[in-house]
Amino acid sequence: MSCERVMDHALRPGSLVEGVFHVHLDPAPRLVGEARTFVADHAPPLPQDTRDAMLLLTSELVTNAVLHARTPLEVGITVADDAILVTVYDLDLAQPEQQPCEPREGGWGLGLVAAMAEEAALEPHAEGGKTAWFRLPRGAVSRVRDSAAVRPQDRDGGAT
Repeated sequence: MSCERVMDHALRPGSLVEGVFHVHLDPAPRLVGEARTFVADHAPPLPQDTRDAMLLLTSELVTNAVLHARTPLEVGITVADDAILVTVYDLDLAQPEQQPCEPREGGWGLGLVAAMAEEAALEPHAEGGKTAWFRLPRGAVSRVRDSAAVRPQDRDGGAT
């Protein structure tokens, strides 16, 4: 269901959908690898950098859902003629503004997704749950500018 919830506006106008696949997973850390394998198995041939980015960003979204939502997940991949759309749906209604505790290293995931994806978003659903998604081109991914994935609390000298 996560793919269908965002597919219309997450793909570029005029994109032709070649396939939509999804899998339901229980929230456990070991499932991050299963999600990566699922996405890799359903992705078309891609340049190695794009494939690596797709798998890394999938890991980030699934890890966030496992750690923060702790609800069953749905991971989806939509293959279009010009892009790949990966979605992660969970039942948590919280907006995960990453504000880790001072001594904890973390909070990079959503910034990394935003920096590396062609487009990405986190969308709550009125009927419950939310979908995090990203889109990558089927060709080469663009270069990420330096400090593009800075955590919110590290911007502007530590101000949030």
